[in-house]
Amino acid sequence: MVEWYIREYQCANGVCEKTKFPVFRDAMDRDGTRRHRRTVNRAEKLTAESAREVALLMNNNFTAGQDCYLTLDYSQEGIDRLIMRAGTDGRDEIYISAEKEAENYMKRLRRACRAAGVELKSIYVTSDMDGESFEPVRVHHHLVVNREAAVLAESCWKAGGAKAKSLYGPHGDLTELARYMIAQARPMPGRHRYHPSRTLEKPERSEPILARSPDAPLRVPAGCEFIWRSETSAGRAQTIRYYRPPEKRRKARKRKGGDHP
Repeated sequence: MVEWYIREYQCANGVCEKTKFPVFRDAMDRDGTRRHRRTVNRAEKLTAESAREVALLMNNNFTAGQDCYLTLDYSQEGIDRLIMRAGTDGRDEIYISAEKEAENYMKRLRRACRAAGVELKSIYVTSDMDGESFEPVRVHHHLVVNREAAVLAESCWKAGGAKAKSLYGPHGDLTELARYMIAQARPMPGRHRYHPSRTLEKPERSEPILARSPDAPLRVPAGCEFIWRSETSAGRAQTIRYYRPPEKRRKARKRKGGDHP
């Protein structure tokens, strides 16, 4: 048996995402609730991609036109140091060595922020490939950081060049930047594709509610502005993204069932 559910995510910058996803209820606990809840969470988790997870974190913790994006490059001297640490010039080994360099860098940045009394919010990825052609490129890192920590982020990077620029996105939506970052993050077995700081907060999300019309396209709520919609076709999961103005925002309400809003 297949049931369709809807869940909404509301980010602090007003960007919202609503998803409609299937839940297969082949087996249930005796009362039908505990297994059902686990199935809903597992089904949603399996369909979520890294880019979507990063986009939600970025939209909930950073602001376009205010916070910053940095590309951390390596000089030849920096590359030589990576090779020395790795003990080889193999691509995978250099990637892992760069990950260690980034970990050490983030430790320096956290110490510098504490000393300056500055809060640090960040998320970064390591990349050694072109996100479109997938061809190898010189290893580097992409970092998103709050404005207050941007100058320190530039000065703490010692392996090459670093330049901060303001975040940008239509309606303040940072999803395309998140996709760009993840597209360049080569999957490595046993390693995370992105690294968020512990200071990042997850967006508000509603409880999943039963969809009245599984095949009907998701709608933008009244008073909100459309941003993007996934392909809509019968039997496929759907996603819609929109901007909710400040006067229309509210705390996510828990719903146990019923029609979608």
